[in-house]
Amino acid sequence: MSLSSGAGTASIPWSAITEIWQFKTCWLLLLSKSQFVTLPLADVRPELAAFILERVQASGGKVS
Repeated sequence: MSLSSGAGTASIPWSAITEIWQFKTCWLLLLSKSQFVTLPLADVRPELAAFILERVQASGGKVS
């Protein structure tokens, strides 16, 4: 997965996402107990959301 913001760009393997916490307007992609990435859902198409969930689960991550 590639992530970018004003601070920079990073690529991480799907297996680095240990869990996804789903909220109405955003998801938290947990990388460790103290690190996470916020994914705003405003511009995420349903197909992309399903793809992300599938890849994380296939790599051993949990979805909450």
